[in-house]
Amino acid sequence: MKKRPSSEMSAFEAISQAQRIAAGPMLFQTVCVLLKHGVLQHLEQAADQGLTKAELGAKTQLSAYGLGVLLDMALSGGVIDHKDDTYTLSKIGYFILNDQMTRLNFEFTKNVCYQALDSLEQSIVAGRPVGLSVFNKEWQTIYPHLSELPPEAKKSWFDWDHFYSDAAFGQAIEKLKGFNPDLIYDVGGNTGKFAIACCKAMPNLRVTILDLKEQIALAKENIAAHGLSDRLDFVPVDILKDSKLPSEASFWWMSQFLDCFSVEQVELILSKIAAVMKPEARICILEPFCDNQRFEAASYSLNAGSLYFTCVANGCSRFFNRRDFLGYLEHCSLTVEQEFTPLGISHTLLICKKKAA
Repeated sequence: MKKRPSSEMSAFEAISQAQRIAAGPMLFQTVCVLLKHGVLQHLEQAADQGLTKAELGAKTQLSAYGLGVLLDMALSGGVIDHKDDTYTLSKIGYFILNDQMTRLNFEFTKNVCYQALDSLEQSIVAGRPVGLSVFNKEWQTIYPHLSELPPEAKKSWFDWDHFYSDAAFGQAIEKLKGFNPDLIYDVGGNTGKFAIACCKAMPNLRVTILDLKEQIALAKENIAAHGLSDRLDFVPVDILKDSKLPSEASFWWMSQFLDCFSVEQVELILSKIAAVMKPEARICILEPFCDNQRFEAASYSLNAGSLYFTCVANGCSRFFNRRDFLGYLEHCSLTVEQEFTPLGISHTLLICKKKAA
């Protein structure tokens, strides 16, 4: 679904949207407080009759003044409705409460990104994640320190990261089954979710996870809990620095991995893999491309997510556009053999091979 061009808006529509942008952080923080104090939850429970301000005050212990400014902002933002003296939950408020994707995005913004985004300009100018200092001033990138994040931020990060890729895993694995792979290298295997799903779906398959040693420690725990330690191997590797990579796998798998790197780093990684992979091997890339979405809201969310990489993750990566990414493959002498989209909520699976000499 394409966004209507601003040239088709009236001046009134345009200035109204501009005002909503100007006050956007106020509405976001209003919803944070309403959720924390259970206001939206109480309104949902009283959906049939609604609640007065006095009744909400009694249920939440918020002052009449505090409730007043919060409810007025929520009304302006369309989060709640009001008739006579009674407040009810709007359709927008219902989805804020009950839509899993919306809640995960909301919590990720609140717990991981909100404070860091105050450093957006500094991060862009410096080319590094200046906003990461809200967690630790010594950290250079977030990835070796995911296990050290505060509990709320850690949960929000993993929930957000896994939600989108996990939804596509089942369909992607069905595509891989057709190739009957015997060994897969899971590059950037994270907590091992894909490796576990693959081993369960293909009984004769072995998987080797290539990742930072800190991430491998987390993956080993998760894999042991699923009783699959005998079918998985691990190679601690910093793929940007280590010169030697294994080369025996028939498939190299990367799910939401390359979006953790700059364009130059992506091309370096792809070139290093292409240099050691067997002639008949394939590289499988699962990514949510911003320009390859069915709905405008999905593109909006992905473009917003790119600012997380700018301010918090590493200062140099993003969610890619498909048209640009195909050019990176071309530069690395790789070509797309098969493409599957959409998978899950927002993903595209590219199965690539080396170009013929």
